Amino acid sequence: MLLFALAAVVLTVSYVIDGGLASAIGGGMSVASMALLGNVDDVSDRDTHGSDISYIVYLVAIDQIDRNQEFPQPNALREVAAIPLKSGEVPHYFEAHDIPTFTGTTEKGDITTTGTNTFTIIMGGARVPLYNFIEEYSGGKFILLFKHIKNPTWYILGELERPCILANTETKDDKDGRYTTFTFTRSSVDLPLVYAGNPAVSDSVTIPAKSTTIPFAKNANNYTLQDGEAVINAVSGLTASDKGRYVTIFGAGTDKPATIVDGTTFVLIDGATWTAKAGASLTLRVLDAQTLVEVSRIETA
Repeated sequence: MLLFALAAVVLTVSYVIDGGLASAIGGGMSVASMALLGNVDDVSDRDTHGSDISYIVYLVAIDQIDRNQEFPQPNALREVAAIPLKSGEVPHYFEAHDIPTFTGTTEKGDITTTGTNTFTIIMGGARVPLYNFIEEYSGGKFILLFKHIKNPTWYILGELERPCILANTETKDDKDGRYTTFTFTRSSVDLPLVYAGNPAVSDSVTIPAKSTTIPFAKNANNYTLQDGEAVINAVSGLTASDKGRYVTIFGAGTDKPATIVDGTTFVLIDGATWTAKAGASLTLRVLDAQTLVEVSRIETA
């Protein structure tokens, strides 16, 4: 009996080590995956109350996107760099009459899990711009950008290969009210990602040639580096309140492009130098007044 008991213990330990038990728990969720996720604590009611999405939502139509550039993919922190738009194109904002609504659902089927993203905007009034938008873009494909009230972080819903579809509109003009409801849907289990771009696009600030410092301004998140073979190794204009802010550096160099090198000011992925050639871009997150961390980059030959 002791020999049988010992054999049973050995077999059990072997089963756990080989991962059999891990695959039997949680419908296939591995122990390693849960270890990466870590613990998830509860939050206060301040973080659970509703009506927190900002009234302003930005829309980017698929035909505005520059397909000659790589569409940004999320990093490990779920951050997505600025969407590459065609020259002269900008996101357009829709100011809702009521708090917009986002819902994301998933459902386990016989074979796999399916999901749906739904985003609803109620626009007030019986207006020509709304009528024109419905007639022109019903069934259209969009990328949606939205944020929460008093929160500087923007979120992005949709991507080039799987955008949000303007699936349903309802226009009402009667004794109860005048408004239009836009409903965008997307078949996906993926939820919103953090958008590292700046929806309220402004003209890019041009950095003088041969300058080694980028002077950041409060009202600008886009900067362009000219030719001049300068090695950018310093910044100015940032304060502690800029922590978490995203900025994008664009290249405009030809035969003598500037470079940004890894160091104490710019913390670059794998320590790789970024070259500011025309068409290249570098998106960074402000860590503190003197340090920026790379989110993603586009490089050109």
